[in-house]
Amino acid sequence: MQKKKVRMNNSLLFKVFSLLFSITILLGNTANAHKFYMSITDMEYNAESKSLQISMKLFVDDFEQVLEQEQEVRILLGTEKEHPNANVFIKEYINTHFIVEQSKGSLPVTFIGKEVDKDYAWIYLEIKNFKVKDGTLLTSSMLLDYFTEQTNKINYKKGQEVISFTLFKENLSKEF
Repeated sequence: MQKKKVRMNNSLLFKVFSLLFSITILLGNTANAHKFYMSITDMEYNAESKSLQISMKLFVDDFEQVLEQEQEVRILLGTEKEHPNANVFIKEYINTHFIVEQSKGSLPVTFIGKEVDKDYAWIYLEIKNFKVKDGTLLTSSMLLDYFTEQTNKINYKKGQEVISFTLFKENLSKEF
């Protein structure tokens, strides 16, 4: 009887550990399977300087991964070991993947700087001599080459008016 009781306890113990292990694996995979890919770009026309001021908020790990794959070097944004050309790499990436056009073609986007915290990279840009008019076209393919689920939320503020739209893989451009 004692052996049977020990065998039942071992069997029950095995089932409990198996169940706990399965739950741990399931929860771990679920968390990884639902990663969120989104950037937020705020653009505001500054009448005094006649410029379009732009700030982008990106997940730093996603942005860093894209830059590293493009440049084939470790970037380590916001750390003491940040690559010395990180800002150059960011400028090149922005100039390829964030394009503002008006009737005379693409407008030059000036990289002002960046801030990096634990989770986010803030990228600051400016377009000088921006003309406020209908027919400005924005094309943003930021991070879309690497993350097909990526969405890029854009907020454009002109005076009291705010125009918001979302760009994604099947819809890279919007006229505003």
